[in-house]
Amino acid sequence: MSFDDLLKGYQSFRSGDFEAHKALFQKLVTEGQSPDVMMVSCCDSRVDPNMITQADPGSMFVVRNVANLVPPYKADGESHGTSAALEFAVCHLEVKHIIVMGHAHCGGIKALMSGDINKDTGGDFILPWMKAISEARKRVDRKFGQDSEERRVRELELEGVRVSLDNLMTFDWVRDRVNTGDLSIHGWFFDIEAGEVLALDQKTDQFASLSTEVN
Repeated sequence: MSFDDLLKGYQSFRSGDFEAHKALFQKLVTEGQSPDVMMVSCCDSRVDPNMITQADPGSMFVVRNVANLVPPYKADGESHGTSAALEFAVCHLEVKHIIVMGHAHCGGIKALMSGDINKDTGGDFILPWMKAISEARKRVDRKFGQDSEERRVRELELEGVRVSLDNLMTFDWVRDRVNTGDLSIHGWFFDIEAGEVLALDQKTDQFASLSTEVN
């Protein structure tokens, strides 16, 4: 898609979707946002959380970053974009669900697994950020070291979701709400080729196809 295509898309939005949903946008202005769900997703251009879930504007609070990672709690006075978004969603919007959604063919995960991220290629920001799952990579290497690179990358993609769910629980205000039943956390994985979402069963620690049954 070229820049001109983006402009054409905007024109189409203005005359099409915006006009069709004008009442919704006006309601979001006058009443503000009150989403029940927050999603932590990758900034990969091939993975669109709103398209995958068909979520309307105002219904899902989304933060996107490299490799859909949630860092552990660290109140050091420095800038922490994902943690700030979490704090706003949980403490102010009072969302009821947090979903961490990984995906297949994640560039950040693949680069970490292959060793392509180093001080020269990602020294300032990417390498320190991806260190959040450096221990997970070691676990995958120990367990799947004899498997293909494709298998090891997939396992690290899944492990990254697990690590992020664990890190969510290092935030007091997340853990407290989970323990009282006011907040649920979920691990998802989007298979791009199949258009399928796998969900983590936190009791068995295994991913399986997300049920699409509507209650």
